[in-house]
Amino acid sequence: MHKILIATLALVVLTGCSSWRWWPWGTKKIDSGFKDPTFDMDHQPGIPQPQTVKPKKKEDTVSVEHLEKLAKQGNPNAQLALGKIYFDGRVGKKQNYKKALELFRKAADLGSGPAMFNIGLCYDGGFGVAQSLNEALVWYEKAADAGVAEAQAKMAVISENNGDYDKAMIYLRYRAEAGDPPSMRKVGIFILNGIGSSAPPSEAVEFLKAASLKGDTRAQVKLADCYQRGIGTERDYDEMLNWLTIASQDGDPEAQTKLGYCYLKGMGCTKNTDVAATWFRSAAIAGYAPAQVYLGHCYRDGYGVPMDRTTAVEYYRLAAEQGDAMGEASLAEAYLNGIGIKKNPVEAFTYMKRAAEQGYVPAQFQLAGFYAGGIGTDVDEREAFKYYKFAADGGDVASSQAVGMRYYYGIGTEKDKEAAKLYWKRAAGKGNEEAALKLKECFPDE
Repeated sequence: MHKILIATLALVVLTGCSSWRWWPWGTKKIDSGFKDPTFDMDHQPGIPQPQTVKPKKKEDTVSVEHLEKLAKQGNPNAQLALGKIYFDGRVGKKQNYKKALELFRKAADLGSGPAMFNIGLCYDGGFGVAQSLNEALVWYEKAADAGVAEAQAKMAVISENNGDYDKAMIYLRYRAEAGDPPSMRKVGIFILNGIGSSAPPSEAVEFLKAASLKGDTRAQVKLADCYQRGIGTERDYDEMLNWLTIASQDGDPEAQTKLGYCYLKGMGCTKNTDVAATWFRSAAIAGYAPAQVYLGHCYRDGYGVPMDRTTAVEYYRLAAEQGDAMGEASLAEAYLNGIGIKKNPVEAFTYMKRAAEQGYVPAQFQLAGFYAGGIGTDVDEREAFKYYKFAADGGDVASSQAVGMRYYYGIGTEKDKEAAKLYWKRAAGKGNEEAALKLKECFPDE
């Protein structure tokens, strides 16, 4: 009986602008998504806290005397279990962190991975020893290499936070290969972003698919992104819609917003603005800013809901207050044109600048126009050029045309005909007729 109890206890470680056309399926990198931290907090061991909960009757049956006898004989499982008792202050023993740490050290010296992890937690929280995050890291790594799942998860988090993606990937793969869905998803995201691995995108899709089949909604959304963009797999709107629907029904706000967008545009499904607005509303109620923006658009234009531009502005403001760039740009547009709110060029400029400074390309293009035209601010051609160039380098075709003009005539920057030619070629190559005409006019011999 005692051997069974000891074996059980030994496994217990101390854990504790109009943007209808602009949808963030993902830019160059696949981000972690809605409220998705560096690693799932539910899968991170926490710093242990003193136990105040009345111990279960089963624990009262543990023979501390027998554990102490086995611990003195060098049984690492008994040392670990006894250390846990002293740490928590249970089974008639007063809480004693130093005694607990002493027992953990003895078990660790005998190769106990859980004991190594507990030592790390003690250093991490300053339990029975002076707090030292560096020393905690040493013990976490030892425990991780000994195969302790919680330690591997901890090392993955710490390594990523320190920018050591190669090491983070090592421990993420351990957890992924053990069947942990969040780790599978994280491995997939690392591969897609080209960090910690040189594996092909197709391998990322396999990890995301495995996690998705285990019910990880965040993986399902990332997998849908891959199918939508044709990354690591053939573009497949049916598969995209399938995974978005599953994640949406499970309550994921990002999935609901993207599914709403699909119905709004008829992407992989029959266009249905009523259904689109319903999904946008579900995600907006959950506080997801992009959904609030799109629901605002629905009210502004009367798509799936009665037209109500005052309500549209309310949703834009909700998103803007969260710092969402699309929300800020949409609110700026409302102020600029007096849509659902009194015209106010100064407020329009303020919100458009906030959005532009976040790297939102449509806002950068609009802000350049504000500076060029003196809308809500003084005319400043240098600032206009700067934001046109930001937007052009972000892929905006109209901005490339504008940058070409400014380089050629020296507006807001020094004249540079070669640079003008470069930006006009870029714009013309994407179908901008004005840029094509300027190339023929200004560079007739080419």
